[in-house]
Amino acid sequence: MSPGDPRQPRDAGSPRRRVVSPTVTAILVLVALAAVGVTLRLALRRPPALCGPELPCPDSVYRRGDALRQHELLAGLLTRLSVPVPLVNQAHDALGMTDFPFRRLRPGDSITLVYRGLDLVGMSYGQDMMTSYEVSFESAGGYARKIVRPVDTVRTGVAGVVKESFWHSLLAQGEEPWLAMRFTEVLRYDVDFFTESSDGDSYEIVFDRLLIDSAFYKYGRVHAVHYRGRSDNTYGLYFQDPTGHWDYYNEKGQSLRKTVLRSPLEFAKVTSYFGNRFHPIHRVWRPHKGVDYGAPRGTPVSCVADGTVTIAGWLGGYGRLVEVRHSGGLVSRYGHLSGFGPGVKQGRRVRQGQTAGYVGATGDATGPHLHFELRQGGKAVNPLTVIPPRAEPVPKKYRPEFDRVRDGLIAELNRLAAPPPPDTLAAADSSAAR
Repeated sequence: MSPGDPRQPRDAGSPRRRVVSPTVTAILVLVALAAVGVTLRLALRRPPALCGPELPCPDSVYRRGDALRQHELLAGLLTRLSVPVPLVNQAHDALGMTDFPFRRLRPGDSITLVYRGLDLVGMSYGQDMMTSYEVSFESAGGYARKIVRPVDTVRTGVAGVVKESFWHSLLAQGEEPWLAMRFTEVLRYDVDFFTESSDGDSYEIVFDRLLIDSAFYKYGRVHAVHYRGRSDNTYGLYFQDPTGHWDYYNEKGQSLRKTVLRSPLEFAKVTSYFGNRFHPIHRVWRPHKGVDYGAPRGTPVSCVADGTVTIAGWLGGYGRLVEVRHSGGLVSRYGHLSGFGPGVKQGRRVRQGQTAGYVGATGDATGPHLHFELRQGGKAVNPLTVIPPRAEPVPKKYRPEFDRVRDGLIAELNRLAAPPPPDTLAAADSSAAR
């Protein structure tokens, strides 16, 4: 046989060639195309495998949070978060239909944006755990509502022994500074916690703890406190009489407050004393009928005693002035204010410690300071030499009710101070052993 003869036997090691007919090829192509079509249809029916902020699933919901910065407004915060201008306007219009505090926003207020896929569908704004405002972005526009979560009040108590300081000891028990401050405020006229507190002193406090969804929200009313030191054994008991007047009293029914605070400012320096002085503006010697305290503009000024506002307005060289009439013919004046405290108007009752106004430089003033004046029987007296008596005790007609409340509060304090019964200790030891 010649080399080109088709009948020549094939080499054993060479691969066999298969010839596929055109018909079979066409069938295979059609099957492959059908499979691709099915795969594409399935892919279009389900979301992408990769879901997240970079490539959200069409029906997925995710949230993005941030906080308000110093001097930032709501519109600025939303713009910083890349919220489209039309939705910013919708949010403002919707929140404007509620009592949303546009003028009282605080740095640190939280905002949460809610997305469905790539679409912004809602937002939530909150200033605390209890109150928030929710906005829904719908086809017809924005809709807002105010959410107020219920608050549960749990009456509880804490007892302990001073180690290092009262403040440090109470915080070491897991409580917050506010509770320590409130404790010392109640007893501040009877116990000097800077000089009279020492290791080994004991304390008890009965108070309300406010919870939202079982989480701590804030402290409520302090009902009773007790401090036992080397030279002190002092109670502070909350009592409200049928007229609505309340105060903290000792076990004898005497008020723990003095009738007049030493100063309307907590931390301030006296810049001009009571008596004759050379006036810095009028350049003449004249009597100075009060005491001037240097303090930054806007510093809160406290009412030194309970009373009724007789003046809340402009009065000559005093500038903005608040005058309060107290019991016993005593009158206090607060001058050169930049503004008045919340609810301070002529004829209104004010309580000791309530904000009368804010330090300013109105009237005859060369700079921000407070002019504080006390008048007794119409005559100016030196505020730095007044020795205030205690505030009014529990009225005699309410003593039976006070005695009942006192006995209950002292019993609560004693239960806190008492060691657990022996069977409780044994059960605890047994549990620990297991």
